[in-house]
Amino acid sequence: MRYSVLAAALLFGCGHPATVEECETIVERIVELELKQRHRGSEEAIRETAEKTKQAVHDSTMSQCVGRRITNEAMECVHTAETSQELVDDCFDGWR
Repeated sequence: MRYSVLAAALLFGCGHPATVEECETIVERIVELELKQRHRGSEEAIRETAEKTKQAVHDSTMSQCVGRRITNEAMECVHTAETSQELVDDCFDGWR
């Protein structure tokens, strides 16, 4: 699962301990990108399923994210990624 790869990636690397806010941002961005990919052009469908999807990935991602090493560059990448796969591959690839 992509979310496990992300959590594992956060284990390594320079930077600072990830804050709750940074991890919340990562979770929200993953959900946003996944839903946009599944429901292209349907903003209503995205809104309807966003909270449910967020709840499904929130606990595991947060427990594996908070306090792990993360860089400012990785967080910038999270904000500019266009797909969830890009987020995992490009933002955290060097940390595996």
